[in-house]
This record gives sequence, structure tokens and C-alpha cells, in this order.
Amino acid sequence: MSNQKVINSNGFKEFGGVSFTNRGGNTQSMDAQLSNSSLPTDGDYRFSVDPSFVAISGGVGQTTLVAGVEDRQISVMSYTAVVDAASTFQVFSSGTSNTAMTGPMSLAANGGISANDNEVIYRTQTGESLVVNNSAGNFAGHLAYKIG
Repeated sequence: MSNQKVINSNGFKEFGGVSFTNRGGNTQSMDAQLSNSSLPTDGDYRFSVDPSFVAISGGVGQTTLVAGVEDRQISVMSYTAVVDAASTFQVFSSGTSNTAMTGPMSLAANGGISANDNEVIYRTQTGESLVVNNSAGNFAGHLAYKIG
């Protein structure tokens, strides 16, 4: 986060007041100085600025892709997975809920799946890990996620 301050822009002055015209055409003003405590701090943001990227791989059964973080959710932004044998691949929020985040996806040998979004595709339950269950062979790929 930048530590720069706006000194003067469109009627805003750090040590003066702010005047604006609302939709009704009335001019309103706030003449008290804004304090720095009014501005967001790094702790006020839910997510880190950039997603984390991780290579993923595993075999048959359940594999943890990202370990859960207490009081936080894992938000998946994109993923790609390729399997070397015909299998069923499914993503879960694993912990006390063991909630399925995708349906079982049937993949052919040497086939794969990917998804990409500028926002969040899905999120784990609070405090739970992001895991996959693979029914046969091995898988590999990559994942972009945020902890928030």
C-alpha cells in the first residue's frame, strides 16, 4: 500500500475541507480535518494484494493443496490439473465440514481441467484446508489463491 497522500485534488485539501454537490444539486461540505485513523491500514484489507501461486501434484486419494489458516478462508482464483490415468477428480474444503466445492470431474488419461477467473471461483470454509481427491493415477498442475 502506498503511503502517499493527496494534497490537493478536485477541491480536496488535506488540511482544509471538502465540498461536493449531491445528486439533488445541493452543496454539502465537511470542514473538519480528516485524520489518518480514518484511512484504511494494511490490517483492514481482507486479501493480500497479489494471489499466491503454487505447483500442485499428488497421487490416489486425498491430497492437501493449501493448508487451512485459522479464522481465514482460502479463495481459489484459478487452477489447472492434468491426470496421467483415467480418474475422477474432486475439490473439497476439508476439516470439520469436508464440504465438496466441485462435483466429481471425470478425466481421461492424460486429460485435464482448468478454470480461471478475475475474481474468486470458490472458497473453503473458514479455517479449513483446500484438498483434492483423485481416484486413480497421479495429477499435476498449478493453482492461484488468496488467503483472506
